[in-house]
Amino acid sequence: MQLTENNHSDFIGLEALKEAQARQLKQLEEWASNNDWQKFHVSHFDWWMFPFSKPSHFGYTYTVYESEIQALKKDPDFIKNYLRGVELVLLSWGWDLYKEEMVADPEADQSWHDRPIRLYKCGMSLQEFEFENEFNSVRKYANLILKRCKTLEYMGIDLAIIFR
Repeated sequence: MQLTENNHSDFIGLEALKEAQARQLKQLEEWASNNDWQKFHVSHFDWWMFPFSKPSHFGYTYTVYESEIQALKKDPDFIKNYLRGVELVLLSWGWDLYKEEMVADPEADQSWHDRPIRLYKCGMSLQEFEFENEFNSVRKYANLILKRCKTLEYMGIDLAIIFR
């Protein structure tokens, strides 16, 4: 049976999730404007920036199911922030989300830093929020990483399966 609503006691709630995302986006924008791409690679933010239906080491705090996803999709500010967050994280890896290609002249540290779990969470979230074009761009990037003989394995699990 697939869960449709997060009723777990540790769920942060939609308003708090939106607030966490907005605060994080502000930081991502600052890092990007300063070309401080390394901060993207060492910081942890993917749980609230790319929420999806699987619990994390935070339990169900940032987990969203169909009910929460539909509510969030109706919030234009959340969606704008969500997609901008995806765009900035991909830029930190040297990928232009909307052009679907590598950044022409990347800055220092604007490259893949072996974060397959983050790429997976981003992809899963985009799929569950039904952003097909953006997911396809992320898939294209993931396959480029794989062609370069890099693995998308995390803790013994091949996360590339969603991108094939």
